[in-house]
Amino acid sequence: MDAPPKPPPSAGPTEARRRQIPVPYGEMARHAPDGPLHFDAFFEDVTPGSARELEVGFGRGRFLLERASAARDARLLGIEIKAKWAHLVEERRKRERLSNVVALAGDARSILPRLGPDAGLLRVFLLFPDPWWKKRHGKRRVLDEAFLREVARLLAPGGELFVQTDVEERALDMREQIEAFELEGRRVFRLEGGLDQPNPYQARTNREVRAEEDHLPVYRLIAVRV
Repeated sequence: MDAPPKPPPSAGPTEARRRQIPVPYGEMARHAPDGPLHFDAFFEDVTPGSARELEVGFGRGRFLLERASAARDARLLGIEIKAKWAHLVEERRKRERLSNVVALAGDARSILPRLGPDAGLLRVFLLFPDPWWKKRHGKRRVLDEAFLREVARLLAPGGELFVQTDVEERALDMREQIEAFELEGRRVFRLEGGLDQPNPYQARTNREVRAEEDHLPVYRLIAVRV
């Protein structure tokens, strides 16, 4: 009598991952349309005079959503280059019924030059950007002259650029860049407080929470548009 056929071997972790169908986050995420962009166009209900705030590179979105909950009278637009996080954060804000925040997938370097209105934003947040340690990777850093030029255009007088990092070297470098930035021979930003000042925005990133739990320093910059 022939022996019964052996069942096929179960797929191990590597084989199982190989058989998974990739999730098309690039298609699922919300993207900015082509052409000129107006901040208010991303929101269904716009209260005249409500503050406009922008976060560049929101990652997993903790700060963006906490800030939206804390500042209900403001509208927040987030831009994240990783489509997966952009999609997941946009879906979460829908579940939490946060109508004053929108999460977009895209490269801020291509979106900011198309965004308006000029002098229409109250705050721009740049939190824990990747330091890109190697010198040849410097062009990949978010905070550079082109970024500061767009932030200067978008911020209203008295508006704030808020930067956080847990890398002291990058904090010192970014402070130097912000202090030295000029348009038409004039300084554009005035720095307020030191690098050890507290976070005043009632919202924290995952990385910030972890740093505080591990008793590690977080360096902060608040630059006011003059």
